[in-house]
Amino acid sequence: MMPKLEIAIALTSVTPLSVGAGGSAGSLADKSIVRDGRGRPIIPGSQLKGKLRHAAERLLTAVGQPVPTDFNDQTTASVIRTLFGTNGGERAPLRFTDLVCVVDNGIETHSLSRIRPSVSINRRRGIAEDAHLLFQETALAELVYQANPAIQGTLTNLGHAALLWAALMLTERWGGGSSRGLGWVCRQATVRWDGTTVEADALKAALHALLSNGGH
Repeated sequence: MMPKLEIAIALTSVTPLSVGAGGSAGSLADKSIVRDGRGRPIIPGSQLKGKLRHAAERLLTAVGQPVPTDFNDQTTASVIRTLFGTNGGERAPLRFTDLVCVVDNGIETHSLSRIRPSVSINRRRGIAEDAHLLFQETALAELVYQANPAIQGTLTNLGHAALLWAALMLTERWGGGSSRGLGWVCRQATVRWDGTTVEADALKAALHALLSNGGH
């Protein structure tokens, strides 16, 4: 039987966080934040998976290891395919869960966000676009988003778990608007391998072995 992996994650926002819900959701904002059914701000599991994949790809590329050309690439042999699967039918062995804001009983969830005015910037000209004033909802700073476990599944190689851990440690910015100072977080993670907590030194050693052996 393959070892079971569980990674508990807690992200503490240093600056306001904006993970967009794709619409105004009846609020005054042009862009609202995504919430769960109880109104708590969340970081969706899909964003957790996407952020970690991107960071893992950057890390592997930096040491000269192959990564898929896109999400549909089923030909490039890479640990990325092993961990995240492909859009073409290879299923990921891991499940990524929403990180939910920790809310004390009695606190109104609507009080955890603010509406911020912003403008659309013309990147080529470096100036604000005319008539493009927007109102963006952001969750407050100093909120904690967590899940235990946030990632779970089965893997054969502790080095693969270490790569996920390293990818999380490398990802400081979440959500949208990072160029305007939004979305900076502090990261904490606890990795359990077959029920046993793996310390940081052991994870670093496993990652070093993985990178030295071409991802195997």
